[in-house]
Amino acid sequence: MRTSIRFYECEHNGDMENYLVDLKDSGAVIGDWTIDEDEEVGTVYVVIEDVEKFKTKFAETVSYEFSSLA
Repeated sequence: MRTSIRFYECEHNGDMENYLVDLKDSGAVIGDWTIDEDEEVGTVYVVIEDVEKFKTKFAETVSYEFSSLA
C-alpha cells in the first residue's frame, strides 16, 4: 500500500528524523517527505507491505500520537 502520513508539531528536521526512524522500524519503506515549518506539519510518503503489522508496531511508538493515524 502506498500512502502519506502527516505529522503534527513537526517544527524541524530533528522532529522528522524521529518520525522517520519510527516509521522505518515499524516496517514502512520511506519515499519522499516534506516539512511545512509555518504550519508545523510534516508529510511522509511511504509504502507498507504488511499494513496490520505496521499499524500494530507503529501504534506503540511516541511518533504515533503526533501522526494522522492516531
